[in-house]
Amino acid sequence: MSEYESFCIYGFCTVCPTAWKVELNPKSDRSEGDVAFKSPERENIFVSWGPLEKAKKRYSSLEEHADDPLKRIKKNSGVKEVKLAKRKVVQLSSHDAVISYIKVVLSKPSLLPFAKGKTEEREVRCMHIHCEPSERYFVLYGEIASDKSLEQGEIFENMIKSFSCHKTEGKI
Repeated sequence: MSEYESFCIYGFCTVCPTAWKVELNPKSDRSEGDVAFKSPERENIFVSWGPLEKAKKRYSSLEEHADDPLKRIKKNSGVKEVKLAKRKVVQLSSHDAVISYIKVVLSKPSLLPFAKGKTEEREVRCMHIHCEPSERYFVLYGEIASDKSLEQGEIFENMIKSFSCHKTEGKI
């Protein structure tokens, strides 16, 4: 079980494991940016944010925004299979948040000319939220090896449960 501490910047907060490193993209500012939460095992979780107006111009709804990672993953070379394993809508900071669990099978070519390549299963987890009060969208996401799914899944869930995107009564 991981120990957590709060991470807050530019008016939003979440928790992260105390053993993880936090790296803010130096180009980040209040309106747009990203931060990486890096585990010692090299499994990372990211939070990206940007102007809500920009997301609304590109996507007709929060659900369409949440479909974007599926489309992007399918375009990557080496991706053999992509499927949406689970999707749920939850209330978070007084908004709907779409949480997606995506299964990805990657094909790894063999070094030998006529040998069959191996496959590797990965999971991508993401949360999309559109926040009117802060006029920003937020995406929390991470890719993990299937064998680390339970441990990393717990960390991801804790980061989502603690996520706050704007000031509410008694909170940031």
